Amino acid sequence: MIITYVEGDRQDRVVYERPQPLVPDGPLSTFDRIRISQFATDDELTIEARRIFADMKLKRRIGEAASLSSVFIARTAGAALEMGL
Repeated sequence: MIITYVEGDRQDRVVYERPQPLVPDGPLSTFDRIRISQFATDDELTIEARRIFADMKLKRRIGEAASLSSVFIARTAGAALEMGL
């Protein structure tokens, strides 16, 4: 996840890597289907990113005036490379 925020006239970003289980190549077993259905959705990850941002403000890692600009969720290695991660 990339959390982009604005603080004053500066824009900055925080990269948060959340481990994701690998999806096996080939046919999926019943267990694989159940496990994959429990992956966090984009909405859940966005909520998590907003909580991380709020926690950073609360712990004064960023200023009180900082505002959340955007959240980007890289689900693939290709997307992460595209974002320069």
